[in-house]
Amino acid sequence: MKQSVENSSSTPSRDQQAWLQEVFGRLEQPLSAYAMRLMGGDWNRAQDCVQEAFCRLCREDYHKVASHVDAWLFKTCRNHAMDIHRKEARMTVHSDSAPILELKSREEAPSHRMVQKEEHSMMESHISLLPRLEQEVVQLRLAQGLSYKQIADVMDLSVSHVGVLIHQAVKRLRQTLAKPDGFTSA
Repeated sequence: MKQSVENSSSTPSRDQQAWLQEVFGRLEQPLSAYAMRLMGGDWNRAQDCVQEAFCRLCREDYHKVASHVDAWLFKTCRNHAMDIHRKEARMTVHSDSAPILELKSREEAPSHRMVQKEEHSMMESHISLLPRLEQEVVQLRLAQGLSYKQIADVMDLSVSHVGVLIHQAVKRLRQTLAKPDGFTSA
């Protein structure tokens, strides 16, 4: 009995390996996009954050994280990115080269794709004007599809605070989009 406990802690079972592969396949790309924003568009540093998050997942007890692995990975990735920023004594969260909203490729008329791309570009510019925390919750909600609870876990906030931040962001975006020129006057 003791031997099986030792084996399970050092080498993942086939079920755990299959689970890890499924989680990697499902979350590697969304984590990379999220880390890319956190790292100011630096793809190499973003990949380092994602790799570190998955390495920590492999070392973590499967039973402790399986039920909330999505939020756990986003939080671990975010924490590693923040550690890097602290080490470098700067905090760069936004970059124009790391879009919040990803365009989905569809087989549509070129004119429709052009309009859609322009709308996404305009929305990106409006989102970039939001305060940093609001930008991050909008990205986690819209681009990554996380629930309020998962966002709260990732950002160490209460669920109600996440709701307030999203509400404020949506309110600001509505006000900005309602203006004739589409931008707030500073």
